[in-house]
Amino acid sequence: MLERLHGFFNNRIAPEDDVDGEHRLRVATCALLLEAAHADDDFSKQEREAIGGMVAARFELDEAEAAELVEIAEAERKAAGDLYQFARLINDTFPRPRKLAILELLWQVVYSDGVLESHEDALMHRMGRVLGIRHEELIAVKLKVKRTLD
Repeated sequence: MLERLHGFFNNRIAPEDDVDGEHRLRVATCALLLEAAHADDDFSKQEREAIGGMVAARFELDEAEAAELVEIAEAERKAAGDLYQFARLINDTFPRPRKLAILELLWQVVYSDGVLESHEDALMHRMGRVLGIRHEELIAVKLKVKRTLD
């Protein structure tokens, strides 16, 4: 049973044609977005729609492809022991501007329901540290996203 589950994730998350690791990075990014949405224990319809739209736009996916990515990332997020494996993959792969862009997406998810909960704020500060983003950069991105929503 465990081998079947492991095989499923390896085939879905790291397909054989994922030579450059782009699919794994998409899943990791999406898993972090889902983690941000779940941080307040209230995964709203607005958050789900926001994530679907974000990954579709960011990765140039159609609606069905974006939905499949969200489904795969959600399954992987639930199966993971922690979110750091996803953050580590992003941290080890992407340059600083791309990490800041991902943090911007994360802040958009956090604010998509109109409320910043303390758990979400704490998660974002942890994500900033894990991704090697300075506190002032994290806050600048937060304020940028908040201004666009006001």
